[in-house]
Amino acid sequence: MPDAASDSLSTETTTEPRPVAQWEPRRDPLVWLIVIVYFALAVTTGFVHELGYAPDETSRHYPYVQWLAKEHRIPPADYSQPAAPLNLHPPLYYLAMVPVYLLAAPYGNRVALRALRLTSPFLILPVILMWFGVIRRACGNDRRTTLFAFALTAWWPNLFVDAGMLNNDVGTLLILSGLLYLIVAKQWQSRSLGSAALWGALLGVGGLVKTSVPVAGVPVVAVALVWQHGRSFWRDGRFWTRGMLAAATCVALCGWWFLRNLELFGSLTCITRSMGFCMIPAGLSNWDAIVMGIAGKLLLRAINGLWVSVFAGAVWFPDWSHPVVYGVLRLLTALGVIGVVVGLWRLKTGKVHFAPGQVEAILLPVIGFAVLYLSDLHVSVFVHAGFYQGGRYLLPFLPGLTIPLALGLRQLCPARARNGLGIVVALFFLCLNFLSWYHIITYWNPYVLQTAGRFQ
Repeated sequence: MPDAASDSLSTETTTEPRPVAQWEPRRDPLVWLIVIVYFALAVTTGFVHELGYAPDETSRHYPYVQWLAKEHRIPPADYSQPAAPLNLHPPLYYLAMVPVYLLAAPYGNRVALRALRLTSPFLILPVILMWFGVIRRACGNDRRTTLFAFALTAWWPNLFVDAGMLNNDVGTLLILSGLLYLIVAKQWQSRSLGSAALWGALLGVGGLVKTSVPVAGVPVVAVALVWQHGRSFWRDGRFWTRGMLAAATCVALCGWWFLRNLELFGSLTCITRSMGFCMIPAGLSNWDAIVMGIAGKLLLRAINGLWVSVFAGAVWFPDWSHPVVYGVLRLLTALGVIGVVVGLWRLKTGKVHFAPGQVEAILLPVIGFAVLYLSDLHVSVFVHAGFYQGGRYLLPFLPGLTIPLALGLRQLCPARARNGLGIVVALFFLCLNFLSWYHIITYWNPYVLQTAGRFQ
């Protein structure tokens, strides 16, 4: 009989594979149902959440678009000027939003911001579709496992802070999902110079959208290049040529921005202790903070905070729901980790094997997610304490979380119950979106209106 894990990885090695009809996702109504539900959630979230009070929406994102539309230049680095804090971010995403702003601005700020918000569901839609290509490959083209992982990803509650509101992370998701899709689903067999140049170009364009794009993307590209050229990659001249071409293309496009940051702020990313958000006392080095135990406490707080906030924003679920919601999420996380371990053991014992292209489709998103996670831990402890609840910064590699979670859960579930498990867990995540809407409507919106007033 087939092993219980066969549809999560591939077919059992001890049996002859049975001929099955080729799955055609474009004709599968459930694929499009998941996409349609995503789009409905994204658009509705944009109207549910009080206009102007999404993360940094009217403190950075909307003013940045206004500045570029009116001044036609990058915001100044002189902090004596009101617009100076805007220069934390590169300008490309905001520049792309300027035409929308110019069309809507004559009707007032509320109409302009609403129009800018409504671009996000459309811009994240190709992200969802490219993620589907990666997820399908990571799930060995198994229909049920793919649909389960895809629903988790497309309905992930925290995704809609980007998909429903004005946020430059929209550009980050577009670039990194495109990079992942090209590497995993389209160009894995390619050893051409053109593929390396294209990957580097995407990183370069991404560096002009947000500085975290090269931070997360460079390790993924480096691992992909090493993987493509095999164990003796360092002996392969083509590996070095492709690597240098990718690096040169990236630097040619965005290097000037990082050099500018280094000259003006002493940091490639502009995020430094001088911003005043670090909890390590002035005068102490990072090593001092580690030795004195300060860093350890901050690290534990960041680990928990990032886990909590990767599912949804800090104020998205009502307090009374936390014991149940986070209790279930802790259980699912633990079962997912155990399931991954079980799957690796079954793989080692030869009970299952990977389908072609499945390993890289699983590992490369995981590597990207891990790099972002470690980066946020470092920033949370040593640079900017506010990042400890910055789970939304991990979303550009969301499949690196949802794929192992889906595969792990299905490893532990008996074959007969897998369909039911997938439906229940996917609907649970869908319901979390409704719960967050309830809390935003009953708590967050009244709170911001009372304390700050309606955005005008």
